Amino acid sequence: MEQKNTDCELEFRIKENLSAKIPEPEILDQKLNDAYQQIRERNPAQKKHLPLALKCSAAAAALLLAMIYCVKNPALAAQLPLIGHIFSSLEEKVSYPGDYSKNSVRLPAKPSAEKNAAEKNTTEKNAVEKNTAEHSGEHADTEYAKKDTSAEDTGHSEETADAADTAHSTDTEIYTKKSGGITLTLSEVSYDSNAIYLAILAENEKEFASNLYAPDLLGFTGWVTMYKPDGSAEEFNDVSGTYLAYQAEGEYTDAHTFKGMIQFCSQKLDLTKYTACEITFTDFNQMLTTGKTSTARLPETNEEVTLTDHDIVHYKGNWKFRLKPELTSDSKQEVTINDTNEQGFGIEKVVRTKYEMYGVPILPEGEQWYDYIITIWDADGKPLDYHGSDFHKRAVYGRDVSQVTVYLLKWEDFEYSKGSNSYLQPSKAIYQTTVNFDEQS
Repeated sequence: MEQKNTDCELEFRIKENLSAKIPEPEILDQKLNDAYQQIRERNPAQKKHLPLALKCSAAAAALLLAMIYCVKNPALAAQLPLIGHIFSSLEEKVSYPGDYSKNSVRLPAKPSAEKNAAEKNTTEKNAVEKNTAEHSGEHADTEYAKKDTSAEDTGHSEETADAADTAHSTDTEIYTKKSGGITLTLSEVSYDSNAIYLAILAENEKEFASNLYAPDLLGFTGWVTMYKPDGSAEEFNDVSGTYLAYQAEGEYTDAHTFKGMIQFCSQKLDLTKYTACEITFTDFNQMLTTGKTSTARLPETNEEVTLTDHDIVHYKGNWKFRLKPELTSDSKQEVTINDTNEQGFGIEKVVRTKYEMYGVPILPEGEQWYDYIITIWDADGKPLDYHGSDFHKRAVYGRDVSQVTVYLLKWEDFEYSKGSNSYLQPSKAIYQTTVNFDEQS
């Protein structure tokens, strides 16, 4: 928490000073060089006892350098409020609201300092070996060639290296990838019992389309593979891509930039069973206001309507990321009901997670679940809103759900008792019960 607050404070100070008058570069360069020269000339023992004022001056110099770099690089400056803060700016605006910013993990856009150092050492070592080989005659050349051949014989190919890279944990993985003119950054991630929430930043070298049918959406085709502790994989895809999600909700901050959130969710996705997740995006797309139009008549009223086959612009590429979900079995709370009325209708259980709530119905034999729906009212007697596109999930963000009332309705009755007619649900319900979560252990 201390590190998070420090990061936020640093970003605030940088942004606060972006508009300040910057001294002449020559003067700055000279003062910075003088300050760092004083530090370099001290021996290690002296450096341990640097005056606090000088240490602060070095920190201030670094901050000032960052400010200057941002002024000279407006694209980076514009990203400062975005990277790491997308959840906080969008979590109340999306169709699945939640306090994601309080339960999120920031994803590094670059490898950790340890990995950078290791790669640098490897590069330097290879350069030294190559230089030695080039200046040691035919014998050295032969030995160097043998070294390459032995690597091929033992199967250390590029494919093997790529496979090893996929095993990186979140502290060494790169979460910024560029492909097809689009730079995609995974900014933050939050996990729920059966959902992954991603904050993304998509930057287009060219301009995004502007005549959008849905100006707050960016569609995509993706592929999701989950890995179990034993290394086995489970696909959450069909022939056209993942069925967990197909669009990001958010906003276009300018002609080249989209910031958004993605909800990957399914009842089949129990994150407590997996230790790693691989997400690959192969296409981003936008639906336009233009397209071919046609007419049709509604079967019930014979009313003529106009239909539009909207134009879609695609941005092809390959953006592959690996995440490491960390979720325990106690990440959700279940209250068992297992009660029915004389007709056999009832509620098996009610489940509450960090971001949503839902009930599981009990139906008589022969009845189908899609003919019924469960609604949930909060402790203040107000119905909870949908959590995303799943009609069976309810959002708990900003609501008192310590005690809730659960209603089981026929779908046809729900159609006439939703929205402004929600007050009819208690009288239309074929089963209802009250659940007090505060009393549950």
